[in-house]
Amino acid sequence: MAFERIQKQTHTIAEQTVVVSYDRFTTRFEIKNKQEVIFSSLVLSPIKTSNIVINKQKFTLKILWFILWQSQLLSSKGIVVQELLQRRRRKSISLLVYFMLIISVKIGLGLMA
Repeated sequence: MAFERIQKQTHTIAEQTVVVSYDRFTTRFEIKNKQEVIFSSLVLSPIKTSNIVINKQKFTLKILWFILWQSQLLSSKGIVVQELLQRRRRKSISLLVYFMLIISVKIGLGLMA
């Protein structure tokens, strides 16, 4: 598993292909279509909610990264995209499981001693 500085994924939203990217060094989260940057922001706080417009339709972008990574795109009708960066979500779940396993082993060894 190689280190990726910028994680990207494409989605079709409101009949447009958009590229969602996250830079792990600068914490910059971007949503772009071919011509323009739709959304770009540093994700410094663990909870971020922004309103964006894609192809003249309003959406709400929710980013949560406190314990697990989650980035959703919502419209007034409901969830449009459940997870914008699937690989980042899987990696955060894997790290959480790993840390919980290590903590359980340490607690188990501590109780046995």
